[in-house]
Amino acid sequence: MPIIKKDLNDSEVANSNPTIGYFPARTNPKEGAFDWEIAKGVVVRNLFNKAVSKDLMVKEEDGEPYGKFKDRCKEKFEQRLDEPRVWEHLEGMYFSSDAFFKIAPECLLFKILPGFTSSKNPLGDLFSSLMQDYYNGNPERIKRNFLEQQLVDTLRSDSVLKNYTGSRYSKNIEEAPYLPFLQELFCRDIKFLSDHPKYLIQNLEEFLKLYGYLYTAQLALNIGGFTDEPFVRPVYFILENETASVERTDLVKKGHQSVSKSLGLIFPYLTMSEAIQDVAGQGRRIPIWSLLKQLGSEDADALKTYAEAFAEQRQIEFSYDSSISEAEYWLNALMQLSSKQFDPGESRASAHAKFLKSTETELCSTFVRSRGRVGKILVMNQDYLSLLTNLCIGQNERLRFHDLLDEFSARGVYFDKRTQQALI
Repeated sequence: MPIIKKDLNDSEVANSNPTIGYFPARTNPKEGAFDWEIAKGVVVRNLFNKAVSKDLMVKEEDGEPYGKFKDRCKEKFEQRLDEPRVWEHLEGMYFSSDAFFKIAPECLLFKILPGFTSSKNPLGDLFSSLMQDYYNGNPERIKRNFLEQQLVDTLRSDSVLKNYTGSRYSKNIEEAPYLPFLQELFCRDIKFLSDHPKYLIQNLEEFLKLYGYLYTAQLALNIGGFTDEPFVRPVYFILENETASVERTDLVKKGHQSVSKSLGLIFPYLTMSEAIQDVAGQGRRIPIWSLLKQLGSEDADALKTYAEAFAEQRQIEFSYDSSISEAEYWLNALMQLSSKQFDPGESRASAHAKFLKSTETELCSTFVRSRGRVGKILVMNQDYLSLLTNLCIGQNERLRFHDLLDEFSARGVYFDKRTQQALI
């Protein structure tokens, strides 16, 4: 099956860039902030392979998403309880908006009922891509008091939760992992969390925000080097209570400033990859580095023709050697052309600026701080450090400090010597 579109050398270049996969790109600030609540629901759905029964689905305008489930629980409890007024206390304890979603991880499935989700928000797709087809079929369970256990038993009954059989992606297009090394670690870490349900409930959003940044940073630093499979790149953090200085060169040069310089490649490269791949035909998209491996000499002419048409349609001046007949050369040319269309002064520059701003705000701001003349650096507070440490130790009783640093580094989190001393 062809990897690139069959009619690529005959098709007209679209005036607009396609919707991309692999990254929750936004160029319109009016769309609002990314919804981390929906992302949590998507991750829990994938993790346990469960979804709320259609009989219990509630439209957004009809009130609480778990309203029908609450009615089901009321019926169950009134059958067991001699005193009807006890339900009023249980309702107050477990069915306020703050309390309900902390009962069990599966409660978050009520966040993604029809009408409560936005098909325009691809944040959940990012984590589906990191999870691939992983799910925990036999998670650990929490010991609970009698009343709470009755509620959870009702929640997990076959009449409330069904096995999920739909697509994990909002557009029904699967994705091969862009960063295999990070995807493997994400699955290992989410399994650890699911085996400790209370910890999962308490830390799921922080976990996703941590991986949201790590994915963004590693994608930015790897996407330009698509001739090789991605590998972990150093990204240096500092502890919250430490002092930053320009003398700490790793922190300055290999922290968020290096990530920020590469963020600008994500949108252009992914839009071009989407434009030339036969995603619909395959029902699956692949990363640029994998696309390059599968291109043959027979694809060079189509890529060349498309590059020439793209430069003409976008009115971009571009120097190239038309005598070269290597697919890699023309794929690289297309990526450069896609970047040039967003250069300052070009008609699409403002859209790219909005993409960069939303990415910095939504996926990076949790860890980025501005420290005077040092500029923007990455800061990790005590809560995130504890979470990351627990993930790295995982099921082990303990890790030596050197091994712990290796686990940090495997996820792209690096500390210089001074911060290592502070950690000790």
